[in-house]
Amino acid sequence: MDRKNFLNSITGGLALTCVSCMMAACSKEEDNGGGGSTPTLTIDLSSQLTNVGDFVAASGLIVVRLAAGNQSSSFKAFSNVCPHEAGTISYNKTTTVFTCAKHGATFNQSGAVTTGPATSGMTTKTVTVSGTTLTV
Repeated sequence: MDRKNFLNSITGGLALTCVSCMMAACSKEEDNGGGGSTPTLTIDLSSQLTNVGDFVAASGLIVVRLAAGNQSSSFKAFSNVCPHEAGTISYNKTTTVFTCAKHGATFNQSGAVTTGPATSGMTTKTVTVSGTTLTV
């Protein structure tokens, strides 16, 4: 085998490998927190989320206090990744609306779509409370 054919055979496989890696790296599917059974966010309720309407946005999650009391049902947690095209969702405490920065989709406090282009609701995460510690 001559040098040109040898290099073509090596780089052809390398190029295919690189393309495969790039496709995987650019995939829209990612876990931005809350996946699996391991908690991804811990909040001290004695210093955070002390009032109804307070929220914490961290670790790819948004946690909002919807009611008084330190029961799991007093809180709602969501992934901050928009189901439409994986834009980042933020929460506005004043309007109690979640908004995607990418295309302007909005969601209510239950995570349901109120304005498109998203057609499905936000991904909810499980909240547990033990004493004054909340975990998602």
